[in-house]
Amino acid sequence: MKPHYAFTADHLQTLPPNLRALIGKHFADSRWAQTCVFYRRLSERYRRTLCFHAALHHRWCVYQLEEMDEMARERIVSALNELRSAFGLPEKQAQSQLLLSVRVLTLSERRTLFFHAGLSTQEFDQPLRRIDESDCQWAKALNRALGELHHLFAEAPDILTSIRPEHYFRPEPYSR
Repeated sequence: MKPHYAFTADHLQTLPPNLRALIGKHFADSRWAQTCVFYRRLSERYRRTLCFHAALHHRWCVYQLEEMDEMARERIVSALNELRSAFGLPEKQAQSQLLLSVRVLTLSERRTLFFHAGLSTQEFDQPLRRIDESDCQWAKALNRALGELHHLFAEAPDILTSIRPEHYFRPEPYSR
């Protein structure tokens, strides 16, 4: 498994100026472009899911990453990284393994999965063991959403960044 990273303003602040300039010169453009292309390819539904996980108002899903302010970019890239960690490993999900897959998620990841599946808080508030019951009407939607998120993050770039390339060359530390 390859390591994945999300590069944010906090990381940039900790770098010495010369290293920051070196990264900016050789890597920043390609990392920024890959992150923007990945985000641009997402449908509005996936963007809504990201905004939900990042606790951003759904209006942010119509913006390109390049059009967002620093705060929104940071939250989107952090949400991408968190969800990639949770759903990044592509798996063939059998209905019988769904309960196990949902149980290992954190509460916020689970809430995001239910949101992506189009389920309400009524379903979210049900005991998880209901997923294995034969009369559970929302298990299929949950399984489909889990597969969609696994597929989405299989194509994500290894290094995501919320930092525009020109910010690497500021003489003072990057500030929000």
